[in-house]
Amino acid sequence: MRAVLLDGYGGAERLRVAQVADAAAPRRGQVRVRVHAASLNPIDWKVCAGYFPLIPGQRMPMIPGSDCSGVVDAVGDGVTDLKSGDAVFGLISGGCGHTFAEFVTASAKRFVRKPDNVSHAEAASVVLVGVTVLEALARIITLRAGQRLFISGGAGGVGSFAVQYARSVGARVLASAGAANLEFVHALGAQEVYDYAGGDLAAQLNGLDVIFDAFGELDARRYLACLKPGGAFISTGSGGRTMHALAQRYGKHLWLFGALVDVLRLSWQARRQERRRVAMVFGQPRPEHLAHIAQLLASGAVKAQIAQVYPLDDIARALGDAQTGHARGKRVIELANG
Repeated sequence: MRAVLLDGYGGAERLRVAQVADAAAPRRGQVRVRVHAASLNPIDWKVCAGYFPLIPGQRMPMIPGSDCSGVVDAVGDGVTDLKSGDAVFGLISGGCGHTFAEFVTASAKRFVRKPDNVSHAEAASVVLVGVTVLEALARIITLRAGQRLFISGGAGGVGSFAVQYARSVGARVLASAGAANLEFVHALGAQEVYDYAGGDLAAQLNGLDVIFDAFGELDARRYLACLKPGGAFISTGSGGRTMHALAQRYGKHLWLFGALVDVLRLSWQARRQERRRVAMVFGQPRPEHLAHIAQLLASGAVKAQIAQVYPLDDIARALGDAQTGHARGKRVIELANG
């Protein structure tokens, strides 16, 4: 099969497309999926650059990738929910799921049936971002109708899903975006949209129930005062500038440890300040999240926002583009039509 190979940590220049051994036949509880589309997530280029060395599955050369959509090709013993020929989407592992390949073998619990009303590219584009949003707004907290939520980076992959999800539960959505994306984010469902370059946002916001830092660049210390007593600040915690600053402070391989230490310290301080909460969110491939995403797509409550679709051979350009962090929605690699 054809696959993307990462020969060693670095930038897009360390990637190549090659013919490799076929994905393994599924063992008990596993399925093999013919990948039609896989999305590009920030964690993909960060894993390639060596920022997440402790995630399992990084023996070089490595097939990167996190999530995908495709068709079940083979089913292992004990799998009853899926069968060969089913169109599915799923999340294998952040950055190390080996989805940048024509086939991938993984636990059947990592996949759910794809709704008929979305393409494989659309389904692939929302998986990791969707589970990140649901982990933040449906598990760490339970966002409710009428609550005031501010989302930083409302035009990106995580942000665009979060805006739509929050509107679907009846929350009042405020969001930030670049000047060119203000109307786009408003059309997604945000009632108030702020230009993040238009001044001190922390001074303009108040009375919020939840702040969701989808971009991972907000200074929680400054934004806690924007929350009501009992409010929550939840961050993806891994925006490019934040990550590089932490890497300089703690070392490239320990930046995430440093981020967690900072979050714990801030969380303790915030609890003393009118019971406010600070948390960092990581996308978890929980079956209930995948099923929830399928329901949101099927109902039209959330629509995939695709910035660009690339052929597999353009993976180096696609990864380079992904590192800029500026896109309306998600970038997707297409491996088969559909």
